[in-house]
Formats: sequence, C-alpha cells, structure tokens
Amino acid sequence: MAKYSLNLIRSEYFSDALRTTLSIIIPFCALYYFTDPHTAIAVGVGALLISLTDMPGTLKDKMVISICSLVIFFVVSLLTAVLMKHLILMGLMIIVFCFIFSMFTALGPRFSLLGTMALIIMTFVQGLRPIHPLSFSLYIVIGGIWYYTISLLQTKLWPLSSVRHALGECIISTADFLRAKANFYQADCDIEANYLEIIKLHNKVSEKQEQVRHLLLRDKQLMQEDHDQGQRYLWVTTQIIDLYELISAIQYNYESLHKNFKDTGLLESITEVIKHLANDLQLVGAALFAKSRIKYVDASAKELEQIKQQIAKLVSGEKATYTSILLKLQNNIEDIYTGLRGITHTLSSKRSEISFPENLPTYQLFTGTDAISFDLIKNQLHLKSPIFRFALRLTLACVIAYGFMLTPIGFYSYWILLTVIVVIKPGFGLTKRRNIQRLQGTFSGVFIGIVLLALISNIQIQLIMAGFFLLGYFVYLRINYALCILFLTPMVIICLSIYDHHNPVILQRAMDTIIGCAIAFATAYLFPSWEIKKQSQYIKDVINANLNYLLKLHDQAAGIPSDITSFKLARKEVYTKLAVFSSGLQNMLLEPKQAQGKIQHLYQFQILSHQLSSTIASFFPFTNANDHLKEIKDRISQAMEILQSGIEILDGSKTEKLQDITIEHTAVLDINTPGHLEYHKIQQILLICKAIKKETIYLSTSPERIKL
Repeated sequence: MAKYSLNLIRSEYFSDALRTTLSIIIPFCALYYFTDPHTAIAVGVGALLISLTDMPGTLKDKMVISICSLVIFFVVSLLTAVLMKHLILMGLMIIVFCFIFSMFTALGPRFSLLGTMALIIMTFVQGLRPIHPLSFSLYIVIGGIWYYTISLLQTKLWPLSSVRHALGECIISTADFLRAKANFYQADCDIEANYLEIIKLHNKVSEKQEQVRHLLLRDKQLMQEDHDQGQRYLWVTTQIIDLYELISAIQYNYESLHKNFKDTGLLESITEVIKHLANDLQLVGAALFAKSRIKYVDASAKELEQIKQQIAKLVSGEKATYTSILLKLQNNIEDIYTGLRGITHTLSSKRSEISFPENLPTYQLFTGTDAISFDLIKNQLHLKSPIFRFALRLTLACVIAYGFMLTPIGFYSYWILLTVIVVIKPGFGLTKRRNIQRLQGTFSGVFIGIVLLALISNIQIQLIMAGFFLLGYFVYLRINYALCILFLTPMVIICLSIYDHHNPVILQRAMDTIIGCAIAFATAYLFPSWEIKKQSQYIKDVINANLNYLLKLHDQAAGIPSDITSFKLARKEVYTKLAVFSSGLQNMLLEPKQAQGKIQHLYQFQILSHQLSSTIASFFPFTNANDHLKEIKDRISQAMEILQSGIEILDGSKTEKLQDITIEHTAVLDINTPGHLEYHKIQQILLICKAIKKETIYLSTSPERIKL
C-alpha cells in the first residue's frame, strides 16, 4: 500500500491533480479576499469545470479544445443566466443544448467530454443563480483562461511528461500480460479461464498502446529526427509493441505440455523465470511512470541459465523426442529477455550508444486524422445511430429532471439534472456501471462528510479538508470513478455547510443523487442501443482483421515481398478489433438477460480469435530460412476460405449446418523434422478457423426478440 501511494504521488496523475487544484484554489482565495465572494465563486467554477475538458494530448489538441471550451462556456452560461427566470424558454434551451452537445460524441472523446461539461456548466449556473448574467459569464471565462494558460504553459515547457507517463503505463500493462502468460505453465491452471484473463489484459495493453501512439506520433516536434528524447521514446515504443507481439505469439498446446513435462520440474522453472522477467519489465515501467531514473535490469540472467541447463539435460535424455518444442520454449524466453534488455538499454544509455534501426514503419499511418468535421455529426442524424439514440435519451431524461426543478422539491434540485447528465452514457451497460459507481461514491462520501463535520467545527480546518478532497477527486478522476466521487462528495458537503450553515442540504444532495440515478436508469430503456445488435458486425470485423493478417502470411509464403509497415498495420488492426469486440461483450453482460446474446459462444469465439492471431504472429518475423512456408501457402489459402465462409454465414448469403463441419485431428507430426514445426502451426490455424466457422453458425441464428 505504501509503495502504491508513493508511486501514485510521483505519477502524472498526482502532479496534474495538484496543478489543477492549485489553479482553482489560488485565484478563488485571492479574489475572495480582495474582491467579493460572487466574483471568486464564478472564477473558481470556471477554472474547475474547464479543467475537466483538459485531456492528455499534444499542444495543438489543448489549444483547439481550450478555444472551443471558452467560447461554448461563455455562450452557455450567458444564455442560461438570462433565460433561467423564463421557465418555458429555459425548458426549450435545455432540450436544444442537451441534444446538440450530446451529439458531440460523434466528434471523438475530447469533444464528447466538452459537450458533457457544457451541460454541466448549464446546471451550475442554475444552482448559482447569478444576478448579473454578463459579468458572471465573463468571470467564468476568466477562470477558464487562467486555467488553460497554466496548462498550455506546462505542455509547452514539458512536452514529454504525458508521453513518458503513457509509455510507463504501457510497459506496466505489458508486464501484467506477461505475468498472466506464466500462469499457463502452472499445474493447477484453468486454461480457459486464463485465456479470458489474457484477453482482458490484451484489451488494456491495446488501450495503452493507442494512448502512446496518440500522444507521441501526432506530436511533430517530438517526431523530428534531431529530438533526442522524442526519438528515444519512439524507439522504445516500437520495442515494447514488438515485445508484446512476441509474448502474444507464444502459443502452445498447454494440455500436452503439462502431460509430457509435469514431473520434470521444467514447467515450474519456466513459470518462475517468466514471472521474474515480468517483474523486471514492471520496474522499468514503474520508473518511467514515477519519473525515476531508469536502472539497468538484469535480475533474470541466473534463472535463464538454469532453464538452459534443464532443457539441455532433457534433450540429451528421456525427452529427446521433444527437442524442437523444448528449444522453441528456450528461444522464446531468451527473446523476451533480449527484448527487455533492449528496452532498458534504450532508456538508460546515451543516444550515441543506441543502435536505432534504419528500416522503421511509416508511423503516420498508425494514428487517426485530426480533422474535425460536422459531417461526422450529420452522418449520425438517423434513428439507427447509437449516438442519435443517446442524444434523444439524454434530452428526455434532462427534461424529466428539469420537471423536478419546477416542483416544491427545493432550491437544490438542480443536482438531479447534474446527476442525470453525468451518469447517462451512450450504452446501457456503461450507464448501469456509472449508476452503481455514483451511488457507491456518493453514500460513502456523505458518511465521511457528516462524520468530519460532526468532529471538526473550525472553518479553517474544514477548508483545508475541502482542498484535500478536491485534490483526491482530481487524482482519481482518470483512474477510478467511484473513488473520485467518494472524494468529491465530502468536498461539496463541507463547502455547502460553510456556505449555508445548515445540514439538511446534505440529505437533500443524497436524495437528489438517488432521484437522478433513478431517472438515468429508467430512461436507459428508452431508445436503447443493445450490444446484441452490434455483435454480428463486431464478429465480422475481427474475422476480417485476422483474414488480412493471414493474407500477409500468405504473401510471404508465396514469395511476395511485404514491408514492415503493412505487417504492423495488420497486427494493430487485429488487436484493435478484438479489443472492441471484448469491450462490447463486457457491456452486454451488464444488460438485461433478455437483451443478451449467446454469451458462451461469444466467449468461445473470443478465445479462438485470440488463439488464431497469436498463432499467425508466431510466424513473424520472417527469415530467409523460412523456405517451408512456400509449401504450406495452399493451406493458408484454405484457412482464409474457411474464415471468408464464416463471414458469408453471418451475412446470410450462405447457409451451412453444424454437422457439415468436421474438425478432424490430423496425424501428429514429428516437429523435430525440418519444416514440420511450420506444418504443425498451420494445422493449428486450420483447426481454429474451422472452430471459428462453427461458432459463426451458432451466432448467426436470430436471437430472441427483445421485449424491453
């Protein structure tokens, strides 16, 4: 716990949270002391809310979003302050704003967050009820300008901070993935359960890799060849992604391994050395994450030598018939060790001592476009669009919440509207998860706030505690939503207690949260976008990505030259599509039983797809010695045809019966014979492809009509 706390304090999460907290508290205290409370509150609210639009990104990203945020905040706060006394006009404004800003989801996560914050500033203005709309709106903008001036200055002076942090997280998640791989060699391992855990960790690694690409590859300054640290991080990014590819490609028949080597002690040794390698890799990532000095790591060398000795003894003795597989195990572990040493060397050495490769991929192809076009919103304006349905759902929920504000429920009922805006998400599963997290954080925070107010009456100490809770809120904002709400709630309670000097507001806040969550959950059933309706497309996307990956293998087997960029793009596409499918499957589990698909078959498809991509990856990188690939290209074509027929089954253009698919087990090959290891792997690919096709038949049958 102490180590976790220390690493958190040294991370970008804490430094950004501290900077944001001080950016809010300092102007608030100064204006409160030298001017008046209303000015201080307006500037403080402006700095607080606009800080929530500040996602990690390049300097250009932050400049664009800062300008858009300032303009939108001014317009929204001014119109809200002017119209709030006119109930009908206010209701119409809520409808228009809710629909427009929820459609910002089509523009990507950065503008989606801006849309949410625009709606939140609307609710805050209703709660603060400013007397002078124009001056209040200008103070909101001043607070925003103050915050973004500091944020942009920090990004300009320390452009590598976010990249270093993201790269550290990427390395740590890769270490977790490697550690999970070690579990396959344990005697009591549940193979299928561990595959599901592997896939979950794969999604996390894929997300962290994408974050590094987003921050590093889109920064023109860091990508310049003369930028020492930028080029260093670029090469480390390539190394860690290649290392992850190597780890993913380690694919064996684990049941057979346990059967043949269970009494030799080898599997236990392999488990230990892989875990040591994972720990060494974690230390490198943690050092980057915590902004510490990178130390040269070589703690696994001794264990690696012991593995070599064990394998040499087995090869020369009773297990000589398994020479090829044993040497393959040894080579894989050595390759991971070499990759780890390469990453450590790149991070800890001078640039003149680093051997940067000449044959690098075209990195610009690995990031999305920066262009923001309102055609993206226009293309979503139809009832089949999940984003359009989300906009309708949020608008209706906010109208209902606004209705509570017109009743004698109390002055603070704007909190219901705020809760609805924060909790409702595009998907049912996300809304349900956010509901649970919000309620958990709120009730825990209410308890903490009430206890602290009962024990401490000194206002100065209460203000210090409020500042501490605000810091905790920002620290956990990007890590754990329930925890960030747990910190936010006592901060709000303490501030309201100081401002209003009475406690019924605390209970009112709790009741408003319950009502808001209830509205959000109830409206989640209106215009729903169930994951089951997307599953067919997700499955086809995964199959198509693996088809493209197989095509790269087929081209190489046929002697067609393939460049490193196309191979890595195909690899990235497989990882991305599999992560999207897995995310959709997890969201489906949170939906009503009537809206869920054939979960077990979806899980099976997920595992098979992961096994397929891992087996394909085991053929890369290519060497001139891989002449045997030419002899198996016809089998690769056969595998591609099987996958293509699976897509046709999902499309409905082809029908097959389960009994028509035979998954025959071919004769066991002597993989010590030259070329037989490749034959063995292509046999595995064929078996997996047939199993995937079988799952598409199960999944192509129409699910029961959803009665919700």
